[in-house]
Amino acid sequence: TLNQFTNAAQQQYSILFPWVHASLLVGPDFRQRRAIAWWLRWRAMAMSEIGSVIAGAVGKQIVGMLGDYAASEVTLQWRYREEVLEMEETMKDLEAVLSDADDKSRRGGDGGRVFQRWLTKFKRAAYDVEDVLDELDANDLINKSQSKVSLWFSRNNQLLQRITMPHKMKKVMMKIDQVEKEGRRRLNLVPQQARGEGSRNNEIPAVHYGDGVKTGMVGRGIEKDKIISLLLTTEETNQQDISIIPVVGLGGIGKTTLAESVLADKRVSVFDVAIWVNVSKQFDLHKIGGAILKRMMNSTINLDNSDLQLHLKKELATRRYLIVLDDLWEEDGNNLERLKEMLQHGRKGSSIIVTTRSRSVVQQLRTGFLANQRKICPVPESDIIDLGVLEPGDCWELIKQRAFGSDDDHSGLEEIGKQIAGKCGGLPLVANALGQVMSELRTVGAWEDIRDTKVDLGLREAHQEEALERLMVSYYYMKIEFKMCFTYLAAFPKGFVMHINHIIQQWNALGYISSRHDGQRCINYLLGMSFLRIPGSASVSPSPLHFGVPPKLVMHDLVHDLASIIAADELVDLDATKSTSWNRARYCRHAQLTNFKNDPEIFKYIPGKLRSLHFRDLGGLQLPKKAFSRSKFIRVLDLSGHSAKGQPAPSGVVLPSSINQLKLIRP
Repeated sequence: TLNQFTNAAQQQYSILFPWVHASLLVGPDFRQRRAIAWWLRWRAMAMSEIGSVIAGAVGKQIVGMLGDYAASEVTLQWRYREEVLEMEETMKDLEAVLSDADDKSRRGGDGGRVFQRWLTKFKRAAYDVEDVLDELDANDLINKSQSKVSLWFSRNNQLLQRITMPHKMKKVMMKIDQVEKEGRRRLNLVPQQARGEGSRNNEIPAVHYGDGVKTGMVGRGIEKDKIISLLLTTEETNQQDISIIPVVGLGGIGKTTLAESVLADKRVSVFDVAIWVNVSKQFDLHKIGGAILKRMMNSTINLDNSDLQLHLKKELATRRYLIVLDDLWEEDGNNLERLKEMLQHGRKGSSIIVTTRSRSVVQQLRTGFLANQRKICPVPESDIIDLGVLEPGDCWELIKQRAFGSDDDHSGLEEIGKQIAGKCGGLPLVANALGQVMSELRTVGAWEDIRDTKVDLGLREAHQEEALERLMVSYYYMKIEFKMCFTYLAAFPKGFVMHINHIIQQWNALGYISSRHDGQRCINYLLGMSFLRIPGSASVSPSPLHFGVPPKLVMHDLVHDLASIIAADELVDLDATKSTSWNRARYCRHAQLTNFKNDPEIFKYIPGKLRSLHFRDLGGLQLPKKAFSRSKFIRVLDLSGHSAKGQPAPSGVVLPSSINQLKLIRP
């Protein structure tokens, strides 16, 4: 019914389309509700089809897998070699026309959506091919590792598999044949050569961290000097005991980089301690206090709120501190007053740098008892750091830092590069990302393609639309072998601190990489694009190094938005406490399950083709017996239960018997 549809639309699209107020979906005007409902469905289709840009990366992965399987012992033993060879040839033909379909899909309008839908069909068929091949591989492994008696009385009975597997092989072959015929006959797709790279050796070098990093900051010298001048103001001339210095600006404009460069400057060594806290959208006072204490005491502590306050008061009271609260979104005056109460105990002359996108956060920091008493409050309005966009020349400098080595001759590309810099919208994040992909494509033709590429995501909010569409250009030209790895990171919440070892392990389990070395290369590449960053400042919080990369990373919020749009039809977020979010998404490949409290009902809504399942805020210790009976294609099962708040899962989670059905799961 329309009521059911609009209610579902409200739940499903409130994140992607926050400007659609809930009242519009449940208002009394039937025609209005119907129009908005159809509009939301059209928007959902459009966002889903954007996910087709990942099709090329999926195709490359499957073609490589088919080549390996064709020569393997498995196909000979199960007598599928001819079928695999046939699939490989068809997939190669499809891979050859993907570039043509991709180019035509960017036209916009109904014409472009036809090709977007075809790319989505191809992607889904390719995934099905991989599922069958992985199942074939798993069956072979099971047959080799288990006794014949136990196999005979199990669902892995070899006789049963020899009956069912040919049917599955035939089914996926029919799917890819249909996709191939539609592309060749109806859409008239033609093979295109892959974009060539320049002559530069593009092997991604190891990136070293821990002794301080180059921030790559350009065009912010005046703002940096102003912040340092405010920090070094003598205690006697300060109008307040503890100063808050707000850095305000749009997403991707360089607030975090500016704050990092300030903390890395030797002039601020006058402070007794310098601490970085990544706040992000989920405001958690206990997390903020714990991060500060961890830095000051050089240890991990587990304290309740009352003990935390006492320890903070004791540790801060004797020190002149400098604290950076990065990416503060909280606008509730009461919560911000509690934050100030927690930080009020530092010596006079202590300072707090707050980076935020919202002016209203700054205004709220001016309110409350502590601000009125001049104990802890923002600097005067005239001293607020209001970051504007960079000049095109500064964007070109950032691009050059990424695109060229110190001895490279870039005279033949400079004019095109400056034109591309003019399309960055003055956002350093976009300039860094484009500079990285331009370093891989060092030809006039490739740079002209980047300059002329246009993307229409159909978003409504002006800045978000422009920033994301510019970032999408850099994604189009990203190294194809890293695209799957990047979009998978949308499966983690915003602000989530990712452990490198875990991420590489999961990429490998999903078949995106074949070795740890490949994972390290991808991490370095995404760091080079500024798509990933070190949480906090490397110069402030040095960490032990492993293979030249920091052990923990986070994704920029704007980049997370981009990854979420690209993977829109592959992700589902299931909240166990909200049955309205239990929307069955047939083709979703990755899911987050939040707030699980031992309610088995939600497992009926787990998509059947799921490849990764992540538990967040895991509160239940007993998973239902049939929890995984519908999810036989899962490769990654994350029961760690970590949330963006860093809360670990309870120990002793009981695994159900249906775990035995996850024969594709990988260590």
